[in-house]
Amino acid sequence: MAVDFLARADPIPRVISWLGTHSAVSAELGGSGRVGAYNEPPYPRLRVIDVAGGDDRQLLWLLTTGVQLEAYGDLSGAPGKAALRRALYVALGALMELPDQAAPEGGPVVTAIRSSTAGSWSPEPSGQPRYVASVRVYSHP
Repeated sequence: MAVDFLARADPIPRVISWLGTHSAVSAELGGSGRVGAYNEPPYPRLRVIDVAGGDDRQLLWLLTTGVQLEAYGDLSGAPGKAALRRALYVALGALMELPDQAAPEGGPVVTAIRSSTAGSWSPEPSGQPRYVASVRVYSHP
């Protein structure tokens, strides 16, 4: 087994790619190019990050990664709370389809997505609107 086998199980790039090309997510966010790892325009935007926690099963094979999805509006407050909640849950629904998709060459294989925390309203300290939820992504190389 290659020494980088667990590094190849990182699901974050695959989650970003899947959600970024998913037609329902793009339609809900108002276009493509609105899913990524950073809070940056254009808005509304979906940010995907890994969070503390998870499980690496003693570095053997299966990883459980905590993944947080954040639906952002712009500093003017648009779109509102209800629209960001809807965008977040459309993305969560799309993410549930990922385990049924063929894995790209070199992995990772995503075997399951499980809810970790329900969506909640959590504006940034700047006042920027944000709706947040997290899931556990189970993957292996």
